[in-house]
Amino acid sequence: MGRLSKKIRPTESNLSKIPNQSGVYLLYRGKKPPYVGKAGPGRLQKRIRQQLNTRRGITTIRYKPTRSEREAGVWEKKYRNKYNPTQKRI
Repeated sequence: MGRLSKKIRPTESNLSKIPNQSGVYLLYRGKKPPYVGKAGPGRLQKRIRQQLNTRRGITTIRYKPTRSEREAGVWEKKYRNKYNPTQKRI
């Protein structure tokens, strides 16, 4: 699959364009390191929407669709180590 998407604002128009498949996502709050998460098969858009409902202050989103949840987990680990190594694993 391709690269991470460009940063997008969390508007309804942008969220509806996110594919419903497995993937990894980064949620940004201003200048803080991004929150990195993954979504299983058919859940990328739904998972990002869930996170937006529970996490306040999200200003931008990036995402990367993947072929499987396992691949999403590999990218999640890579991006967490790169962008936010102090993020705790939930």
